[in-house]
Amino acid sequence: MKIVLIEPTASEGNVYSKAAMPLLGPVYLGTILKNRGHEVEIYNEDINKPDYSKLNADLIGISILTSTAKRGYEIAGQFPKEKVIIGGVHASLLPEEALPFCRQVVVGEADNVIADVAEGRNTEPIVYGTPVEDLDTLPNPDFTLIKGFWPSFLTMPISTSRGCPFDCSFCSVTKIFGRKYRFRSAENIIEEMKSRRTRSFFFVDDNFTADPKRTRLLLELLLKNKLNHWNCQVRCDAAKDKGLLRLMADAGCRAVCIGFESINPTTLQAYKKRQTLDDIVSAIRSFHRRKIKIHGMFILGGEDDGKSAIWETLKFTIKHRIDTIQMAILTPFPGTKVYESLDAQKRIFTKDWSLYDGQHVVFTPKLLSAKDLQMNALQAYRKFYSLRRAFASLIQLHFRNAMFRFIGHFSVKEWVKHNCNMTWLAQPNPRCGLAQKNVKCTY
Repeated sequence: MKIVLIEPTASEGNVYSKAAMPLLGPVYLGTILKNRGHEVEIYNEDINKPDYSKLNADLIGISILTSTAKRGYEIAGQFPKEKVIIGGVHASLLPEEALPFCRQVVVGEADNVIADVAEGRNTEPIVYGTPVEDLDTLPNPDFTLIKGFWPSFLTMPISTSRGCPFDCSFCSVTKIFGRKYRFRSAENIIEEMKSRRTRSFFFVDDNFTADPKRTRLLLELLLKNKLNHWNCQVRCDAAKDKGLLRLMADAGCRAVCIGFESINPTTLQAYKKRQTLDDIVSAIRSFHRRKIKIHGMFILGGEDDGKSAIWETLKFTIKHRIDTIQMAILTPFPGTKVYESLDAQKRIFTKDWSLYDGQHVVFTPKLLSAKDLQMNALQAYRKFYSLRRAFASLIQLHFRNAMFRFIGHFSVKEWVKHNCNMTWLAQPNPRCGLAQKNVKCTY
């Protein structure tokens, strides 16, 4: 068969929104199907949006996140329903919602069931995937299946594990991948990395150092094979192991993405992060001491966060010289404890999924209005990613920080252009006259 897999376009609005980093799920599935003899094409709309009226295929597979669900359903509507299957995080959380747009919905990990679904042996409307217990049995994802993707010039995403035991209240990862870690062997990971034309990698695992013993073995092999340009995601506790931290630096870790989430101790407890403000400060100092840059990720709008929390967060990021930041607005993703709580209180005022991207307020906060949360978060973002700070990084020869701050500045500017009227909130932004007058928005 000819099979086309599609990743709908991502939302605009954060510093990494311009990075062409495809989801690994469709690539793994496409590789499995290709290895079974099917002709497979993958389209990531952020990289290459096809003309769907001219796209002929026996089967269309669409993978949706919550923020891309609306677009995914639009794409599905351009094909006969019997040709379409839908999967991904959002479809796994709300399969009944996705089902009217397709013949089948695949829930959870699809690696073990995709062949039976595609080849017609499993005809259930909702198909439940099973976790892959031995991740070494998965094929190396074939990125050449993605039309227009040139990995040799980009940072290559690579997964070394699945699952997470922490179950944070705002996160849906455990709903899809479970609360038990599953790991690829270090040798299997190195084999994949050596097969790539690029030498720059991003480990997409939610917690790269989850198993310190395995991580040490992998780091030693990275060092031995001179695969010394990579970034990863970790928790604060990774910095407590000084030996591991030293090995990360020696093995070529250039930057870490850390979910700090909040500097409000009460909010951290509510999020069930199992970390303290002292842990956060210590982690920042430890990584910087090893010349590893930090992308700090924060969530604004918790039940104990007022207007001052936003500005205290900004001051904190500047004081501690965090290299780049992501100040996401708390988003009640379906399947999370936050969603269940806010929905029960009838505080979610829109379920337009395209707004569920961490950049739009979609619920009524407790200590300030939705509009105040939106505007203050935007102002804080703009101050961090100001042109002045971008040029200062450039003058100091911090080229990576300068690049991302320029990207951040223009991303925020683009967000304002697309969202100036704030029409999804209770009232339009009174400081912007674009809706009423034919003038340029300068907010």
